[in-house]
Amino acid sequence: MKRLFATTFLLLLLSACSSDSENFNGDETQYQTIYRIPVVVHIVHNGEAVGSGANISYAQIQSQIEVLNEDFRRRIGSNAFNENEAGADTLIEFFLATEDPNGSALEEPGIDRVDGGRSEWPKGFLRNPIETSLKPFTIWDPEKYFNIWTVNFGGFASRDLLGYAQFPDESGLPGLNVDNGPDNTDGIVIGYKYFGSSEKGNFPDLIAPYDLGRTTTHEVGHWLGLRHIWGDGDCTYDDYCLDTPLSAEPSYGCPVDKITCTELEMTENYMDYTDDGCMNVFTLDQMDRMHAVLETCPRRKELVVLVQEPMY
Repeated sequence: MKRLFATTFLLLLLSACSSDSENFNGDETQYQTIYRIPVVVHIVHNGEAVGSGANISYAQIQSQIEVLNEDFRRRIGSNAFNENEAGADTLIEFFLATEDPNGSALEEPGIDRVDGGRSEWPKGFLRNPIETSLKPFTIWDPEKYFNIWTVNFGGFASRDLLGYAQFPDESGLPGLNVDNGPDNTDGIVIGYKYFGSSEKGNFPDLIAPYDLGRTTTHEVGHWLGLRHIWGDGDCTYDDYCLDTPLSAEPSYGCPVDKITCTELEMTENYMDYTDDGCMNVFTLDQMDRMHAVLETCPRRKELVVLVQEPMY
């Protein structure tokens, strides 16, 4: 039952790409397929100078991309490395786009600065200007760019909000709807005070304990088809990954030896609600779900760039 979501296409592709080939020295080298995703970050501000308030700096954006690549590749020597037997290098990477939709080179790779004309952006069920106006009017082609918006969350409806994501469509995966939203809102939204890592630069507006970039890692997980580790319910609910233990609730802070169902919980998983400094695991089954999304889902499959990387 494990590795349930690896598709026939993936198996054939990896088989072709993993075959031995000879280099110029006569050595045999094996390769693995890397899924690379081009990113544009729409920095939504209210007229602040670059590097001030919601108009965050290019360095802060770079720090977040570094965190994503550490987390999704389980980089040795980074906060993302773990020795969990279910832990995975997901083979997914992110890079800042170099051209705008017109094909012109971007002065700041991967960045679109947007004066949103308001100091706060609420998110609510009855009226959500992020979904109804901001996203549709600023989104870049979601078949060519992974769209991320950074905003200043505010108002009662967004008081405790760190970020949110749009799930993929037509994945065929259990636990996901067929239709999860229109193409002109596809992407994730992150509060600018939680975007980037305080360990990679001087970004004074970042708020601990959510200052190491894991809010974005968590929301990208949703964008790639992952459910919360506790399945959004009690012990009878699941996240549809066999290698993530059941949990009856989200975890906060940095709990250890926590059990609410029958097994020790994986509170270090990126899809829980623990503090940034406590997260460092995506599992093999979570990896398989994300690969299935990148291979089959509208906008995801057109977006991803496949490259070959030597296996060491």
